Amino acid sequence: MTALIGISLSALILAVFIRDYNKTASIVIMIAASAMIFLRIASDISGIFESLSNLSSGVETAASYIKLMMKVLGIVLITQFVADMCRDCGENALAGQTETAAKVIVISMILPLFETVIKIVTGLLE
Repeated sequence: MTALIGISLSALILAVFIRDYNKTASIVIMIAASAMIFLRIASDISGIFESLSNLSSGVETAASYIKLMMKVLGIVLITQFVADMCRDCGENALAGQTETAAKVIVISMILPLFETVIKIVTGLLE
């Protein structure tokens, strides 16, 4: 955790001081630092995915739902990373469109889950 904080603070201080002289270099520093942080936590994310896979291996019906959750989590994390990079570069509209596109993709992915839940609920009510 301290390494992540160190990377963030170092990049922030360096980028703020350089921004007045060279805005492009400042953006490159922030993107590089963000990529370093993302790669650093990638192993933690893969550990979470492995734990969820181990949990789902015992219950076959839950495996498809856990796999779906992992895909959605991956989409959300990558989208947040890309949208933040867009905002850092001053492209707020592109960041918003990226987030909207990801939301549409996530909704389309979870529609079968909604259908299953509705079928279960209506089955219980009858």
